[in-house]
Amino acid sequence: MRSTRLALALAALTAWGCFYSVPQPPPPQPTTMNAWGPFGGFSLNSGGGCAGQVTLTNGVATVHDPCFTDDTNVVICSDSTAAYATRCAASQGSLSVSGNANDVIGYARVR
Repeated sequence: MRSTRLALALAALTAWGCFYSVPQPPPPQPTTMNAWGPFGGFSLNSGGGCAGQVTLTNGVATVHDPCFTDDTNVVICSDSTAAYATRCAASQGSLSVSGNANDVIGYARVR
């Protein structure tokens, strides 16, 4: 009888531990950091609105956003619909995207 109670108590503690989760803190607010070094500097934005998706119309689309500052921005683009090539070109205040037909393109400004 004693071993049965011990086994049930151990099983209950194990089950409770499996289903218990610690509350997580909310995600941090977006932060911008600038740094300078002897070999150059950089600017990091940890969560601004410079990422998203756009649907092409006849293979082209333009995203207007002030986070795109000039043609030296590094932007990653990927076709979310199918494995087709995409082309992204940043300019002052906009991102030009081209690809296949009416595909959905995901984009993110890295730098």
